[in-house]
Amino acid sequence: MIMPSLESADSMVLELRHLSHQPRFENGLQFQNVDLGIRSGELLTIQVDGAARTRSFASMLQGIGSPDSGEILFMNQDWLGSDYPRHFSQRSLIGRVFDGQAWLENLNVDENVTLAMRHHGRTREEIQASIRYWMSHLGLDKLVSRRPAFVAPATLQLHQWIRAFIGKPKLVILERPLQFLSEDWLAKLLSAVEDILNDDIAVLWLDSRPDLQSLTFNGRSRHVRLDGGKFTMPSDNIGGHHE
Repeated sequence: MIMPSLESADSMVLELRHLSHQPRFENGLQFQNVDLGIRSGELLTIQVDGAARTRSFASMLQGIGSPDSGEILFMNQDWLGSDYPRHFSQRSLIGRVFDGQAWLENLNVDENVTLAMRHHGRTREEIQASIRYWMSHLGLDKLVSRRPAFVAPATLQLHQWIRAFIGKPKLVILERPLQFLSEDWLAKLLSAVEDILNDDIAVLWLDSRPDLQSLTFNGRSRHVRLDGGKFTMPSDNIGGHHE
């Protein structure tokens, strides 16, 4: 059982308490009475098996689906009950890069990118300013205005990054964020993560990459592996990128 070391309760962004869950789909993530937490301004990586499907678990963290037992708290509040306006407001504070289907096919990619922020009442000026910032940060020219079916997977993945980062969320969930992309994009992603951490945003990174444990960000990262339904510390937790 691995619990976070917290400076204060107010810094807690996401917490799993005595979480148990049996996956409903093949290769889904299994949990057996686990505890875990992530603070603002912290990167937490969870290393999973290469064939593991992270989508259902990440959705549970957003209150979409429930574990078999235990609690999931976001900003010290659970996802239980029928207070749907509160749930809607909470989800507006979570950015996410999906593993798998991520787009509404009847909307252009640029419309997909801005859809959530528009639904949550952000102004056009605020949305565009945030998009411009992240486009510049990643070295991209402009959002694609075509249906997702006609856009290359690598380009779609980069648009997922932008959608997850814009609007200054409290939590960013990264599910295999480099899939479809060359390793040349790793440096850009790490730079973006560092920028996000500097804004006191929590980052949860789910991946099978063996090098996750080398990400340090000056002591602002922790790393666990999901093995047999339990969280364990990586066997070779060494320093590396962004020390």
